[in-house]
Amino acid sequence: MQPNNLTALDFEDIKSSIKSYLRTRTEFSDYDFDGSSLSYLIDLLAYNTYYTSFNANMAMNEAFLPSATIRDNVVNLAKLLNYVPRSITASKACVKLELTTQQVNGAYPTSVTLKKGPVASGGAYIWNTLSDITVSVNQTTGVAEFDAVTVYEGSLVTFSYIVNTFGKQTYKVPSEDADISTLVVKVRPNESSTQFDLYSRAETVATVTPTTRSYFLSETEDMRYEIRFGDDSVGRAVKDGEVIDLEYLVTSGSDGNQVSTFAFIGRIEDNAGRAYASANVALTMKQKSQQGDGAESVESIKYNAPRYYSAQYRAVTAQDYAIITKNIYSNADAVVAYGGDSLNPPVYGKVYIVIKTKTGSNLNDATKNQIAADLRPYAMASIDPVVVDPDDIYINVKVFALYDTGCGSNPSEIETDVSKSITDWGIQTKINNFNSTFRAQQLEKAITLSNNCITDTSLQTTILKYVKPNTNSTNTYCVATGSNLYNSAPSRDGGDGDCKKEPVILSGTFRTADRPGVDQQFEDDGYGKLRTFYNTGIRKIYTSDDAGTVNYDTGQVCFGPVNIISTGGAGLPAGAVSITDDTTGIGDIIDTTLLPTDLQIPVQFIPANNSTIPATTPGTIINIITPTITVAPVGTVVPPTIPLNSLTPTDFNVTPVVLDIPTISNPGSLNDSSCF
Repeated sequence: MQPNNLTALDFEDIKSSIKSYLRTRTEFSDYDFDGSSLSYLIDLLAYNTYYTSFNANMAMNEAFLPSATIRDNVVNLAKLLNYVPRSITASKACVKLELTTQQVNGAYPTSVTLKKGPVASGGAYIWNTLSDITVSVNQTTGVAEFDAVTVYEGSLVTFSYIVNTFGKQTYKVPSEDADISTLVVKVRPNESSTQFDLYSRAETVATVTPTTRSYFLSETEDMRYEIRFGDDSVGRAVKDGEVIDLEYLVTSGSDGNQVSTFAFIGRIEDNAGRAYASANVALTMKQKSQQGDGAESVESIKYNAPRYYSAQYRAVTAQDYAIITKNIYSNADAVVAYGGDSLNPPVYGKVYIVIKTKTGSNLNDATKNQIAADLRPYAMASIDPVVVDPDDIYINVKVFALYDTGCGSNPSEIETDVSKSITDWGIQTKINNFNSTFRAQQLEKAITLSNNCITDTSLQTTILKYVKPNTNSTNTYCVATGSNLYNSAPSRDGGDGDCKKEPVILSGTFRTADRPGVDQQFEDDGYGKLRTFYNTGIRKIYTSDDAGTVNYDTGQVCFGPVNIISTGGAGLPAGAVSITDDTTGIGDIIDTTLLPTDLQIPVQFIPANNSTIPATTPGTIINIITPTITVAPVGTVVPPTIPLNSLTPTDFNVTPVVLDIPTISNPGSLNDSSCF
């Protein structure tokens, strides 16, 4: 008789199976297995079977990408799909250098060059440029300006191999912390030569000829990368005695992020070869360090590898564009893509790519254009990829929690528990991302369960969006919440017989060309129109009763036509002269040429349905502003409604701080990146 239950993996089940088998033998028919020394032998057999079964099961699991857990195995399986995991990524910052040159024989040098290598120190790290940068010198002032210089954290390393075709050689990047995106591969004819051929990385063999100077890259054991060259059929093969030079950046990854103070340590030479000391250089930080990241995680490789393989290096579906974008742009935290035919009205021949960055900031135009250009070789037919900013919706939640005073917790402890539960809720629901929906019931439940002493929870919810006007031009600006707005019933006000409604829309302050010294705002009249006003401190003075339109069913607000020149109050730029009009007592600006161009005007809405707020488009990100938490004992009356006039502009007239959910390193930034 054969042992039964061969699929059992539990130790006790295996042991029981062995005993059952032995009892079928006549020599053991009346044997006491539990009380004899034979039980030790059975235990050994069971342990051996158990470990063998476990190892066989794990080995089989490691042979398939979805079930593999060991990184080297996952990488090897992804290699079969021609997927190369992302390496550690160096943090980068943006600085401006101003060099004061010296005259020689009565003339300034014509140009100066910032040499490749270490440029600045900051945050206990060294920051480098990856190539020489040459700029011209102002012949009047003698000042040379290196504007928007991108510097990378780490150390530039060079490693060389001498090709020996008679031996079995592998060419590996020896450093585990190498940023492969900075890898430069050069091949010299021999050790004494200074001439070299620059080799480029090839991802497919489609465009590689027998003479193409290219290499193929793959990750190997211990997170190190291996370089392979061609064989004279697919790519040029390296020859015996040639020298392979590898240059790359060894970096600390995300540890270098958020550095904002730098000191110049680089080397600058003019066209005559004269070097300049650090004392002649003024360094200004334009953008603090960011975008440093660790190597791609196992979970990310398992998710991206099959999807990247399914795209087959061409973009046909919207998902193909999203996957390829994440591969070519390392700062992408999440990407969605959708065809223009899904818009209303439809736009044919275009696919829109929306990128949520790891740093939380929007992309500048140069980066958008570069990503679009990188995507075009993958596009089919005449489809034009267009990179656009996410459509950010900010939800401002005020939390009111009532607690039992005899339960044992004090308000401070409850507030801490509520704050933690909100963060946990954000992580579980992935609310600060694409394809998300805000559901108040889920949040209320999470808050109520955060502390046993909480007896009741209520929320006040408003929606915040931003109008981004073009300065010194007349335009109409439209923003939408994607859901209907609260529409109050009309009431009599002041006995004048007019039906009035409570406004449900309120903007931040701004200034217009026709009233450059007035901090105006707009609100709705309750009947589908916007009206502008300014506040004297005593009452509202309305400046227009027809400043735009409101659609309460769709939540769309169109403001204009209007020429906005500035944000209000503190937004007055340096150098703008303010005078006072004798008739109105309101300040006017004389010099409008110095007004800022990157304006953002907040607009606050009261939704009709506080319980569910959906994303308006596939590219919408719902951001939860860090809630205001009020903890009060049972019996306290909490605000049952949301009177808009009690929510002053100070509630939303500054950049909101978004709930810090651990998905981005700098959440809540509304400013476009000026350098990268």
